Amino acid sequence: MYLVVLSGKAQGRVITIERDGVIGRDPGVTYPIDDPTVSRRHAEVIASADGWRLRDLGSANGTEINGSRLIGDRLLREGDVVGLGRATLVYNQQLAATSTAPSPVGQTMERTLMPPAKPLKDELAPALMAALQQASNDPQAQAVALLEVIVKLLPGALRASLVDWRAGWALARYPRDGDMSRNALFRAMSLLKADSAGAVVWSQDEVRRLAAQIAAPDLEPLIALPVDDKVGLLVEGGGQQETQVVQRIALADFREAMLLLRIPVSGIRMQTAAGSRKLRDADLRLAQRIQMRLLSKPPADLNGFEMALSYTPALMIGGDFYHIEKRGADELVVVIGDVSGKGISASLYMAYVVADLRLLIPNVPGPAELLIELQEAMAPVLETGMFATVCAVYIDLQSGLCRVALAGHSPPVLRSATRKVIEMGLDPGSPLGAESTPNLREQRLQLAPGDCLLMTTDGVDEGENDKREPYGKKRRDQVLTSCESPAEINEALRKSLLEFVGKDRSTDDLTIICIGRPK
Repeated sequence: MYLVVLSGKAQGRVITIERDGVIGRDPGVTYPIDDPTVSRRHAEVIASADGWRLRDLGSANGTEINGSRLIGDRLLREGDVVGLGRATLVYNQQLAATSTAPSPVGQTMERTLMPPAKPLKDELAPALMAALQQASNDPQAQAVALLEVIVKLLPGALRASLVDWRAGWALARYPRDGDMSRNALFRAMSLLKADSAGAVVWSQDEVRRLAAQIAAPDLEPLIALPVDDKVGLLVEGGGQQETQVVQRIALADFREAMLLLRIPVSGIRMQTAAGSRKLRDADLRLAQRIQMRLLSKPPADLNGFEMALSYTPALMIGGDFYHIEKRGADELVVVIGDVSGKGISASLYMAYVVADLRLLIPNVPGPAELLIELQEAMAPVLETGMFATVCAVYIDLQSGLCRVALAGHSPPVLRSATRKVIEMGLDPGSPLGAESTPNLREQRLQLAPGDCLLMTTDGVDEGENDKREPYGKKRRDQVLTSCESPAEINEALRKSLLEFVGKDRSTDDLTIICIGRPK
């Protein structure tokens, strides 16, 4: 197995994979890559019965295969483009065996074709290499330069194209202003799909027969050769010398050429994947802005109460939610919750829940009634197995009395004016779900002057470091007892958790709300 580094600081390096091992920036790993965007222990390769598999090791910048984020491990296939940070590599199984490996169809072709007077590979590969070295770093320009060499060296060749035969579109072509005939494209696609590991050379007799069958007299001799399992090289011929194209070509002549063509093909794939990532990231950034607008800001007038909050999704968008709203002049409603899962699916349900809360809160008298109404609203839309945990607190801003209802959520924690942490011992209840009938009831606690009430999602207590150790209540309580105001508690707790986890964000969505009653 070979990984060819196409971009980044280590560009041009060929990594020979011979045994299980770690890929990373650390010189002591099995397969080191000197690139600052690669983690010290970035990923590992593992031999399996099916071939080599790649697994990310919790790297800071992530691992991608063909533009998709790698989660778990995945079998590598010929031509896969691997992203380690900003370093891009291409997987290749045949790099060292190109001169001796027999082709499955090459021998048949060479029996049916006239042998060339001079081996084409003797002049084709050097010419392609020279063109590649002289071309710019743009993969499209490199592809066009190589296709131009092929057209000029094959007598009778008029057009050459690189085609993604799975998607049905051309990646590059020469001449640039030339237009590959629709018939040629679909004929080549059908042949490559039938035998993507082989190659096809159509003779003039075959072309005439097909032209008669589909009433398309403009068909021309065609060469279709696989660059990899998705992309093929198409060469169309014509003019007085069109038969020489068929007579002269042999698959063995193109073995080195196919490897060289993989270089711009991999670059084009990388550009396409980067464009897809940019589009995806732009959509996620927009979704993130929309999600943040759905989350309410604390009311300006809290009758002297103080409030501080932070919201940190594990991914760009998440399933944690909160809603804060005043009922009348003297009652504050605070709801915090967590939809199971992360990412897009959780964020969709989160938006649904927040919209329901905005509708329900003005019309229900207490927290238990609110969660009962929310359960009835969510049950028809929740997927089987998905659920939401919710904590709803109605606070009397005059007396400090808190009415609480819990649906599978961690109870609020009280930090007294004397800086003592008190677990309130409230019944956590059961989550809201599509198939559940949660036991919901109102419970009460009292905020005295100087007390603080802490409400969090499970990302606080359950946040883990790289040793799988949980953050836990002991570390949380140390923060609570060392800080004075809600703002200090919120900032210190979030900082403490993220430092413990060892990343710039938690592995789970993280929401913290701290409410303090004035002394």
